[in-house]
Amino acid sequence: MPASKGSPDAEDASSPDEVGVAQTLPLPSLDDGNTVRDLLSAGLEALDLLNIGLLVCSASAELLVANQTAEQILQARDGLALGSDGTLSTTHDEKASLKDLVRSVAKTAQTPGVVHRDSAFAVQRSAGKRPLTLFVRTVNPKSDAPSPNEAAVLVMILDSAQPVDTAEAELKQLYGFTATEARLANHLMEGLSLEDCCRAMGIRRTTARMHLRNIFAKTGVRRQGELVSLLLKSIGLGPRLK
Repeated sequence: MPASKGSPDAEDASSPDEVGVAQTLPLPSLDDGNTVRDLLSAGLEALDLLNIGLLVCSASAELLVANQTAEQILQARDGLALGSDGTLSTTHDEKASLKDLVRSVAKTAQTPGVVHRDSAFAVQRSAGKRPLTLFVRTVNPKSDAPSPNEAAVLVMILDSAQPVDTAEAELKQLYGFTATEARLANHLMEGLSLEDCCRAMGIRRTTARMHLRNIFAKTGVRRQGELVSLLLKSIGLGPRLK
């Protein structure tokens, strides 16, 4: 017999949704300043483990926060640096304006009806070094007129000269790559051609193509460009899906 309204049995007869909510562990309050700092610190350290630099900038391209990897890149002043006004600038490419790009990306988040966009940017370095790869992403503003010190843009930096053993381990776990396949995939993400990969790994082109076919089968893609995009997204880089 169904329990009548107001009976003890009726109070215990929760719906499945209610039970799920009741069993959910409470999240820490983000009103606690220490909690926010701890979460931010953990996120920055996680990117450091992948040797990915992260810069948080205002809408005017002024640097607000940087993780350790990004700080090292800025201090080297080889491709990226901070200007005297605290804004991002390039050191070897006079034609490219990183400051203008950051401001342009930030502006899309403040314009009603404009779809937020991400931008990829190659920053030239000294001779003999491959460019830094930057991915610039908007941050949803808190207001239509953000304050000068409000986070507006994330700039993620991939330096192919940095070791990425952690990324290779992640790719092996995510897709079941062998050690050789993970290494080849990593070189492709760094922007190397298949021929360059062969030289770096000391393997023949036929061997590299065999491993590439295996990688395609495991990831479900058919083209090298699609593969690189997928792998970058897998470790948190690359444009977001719309």
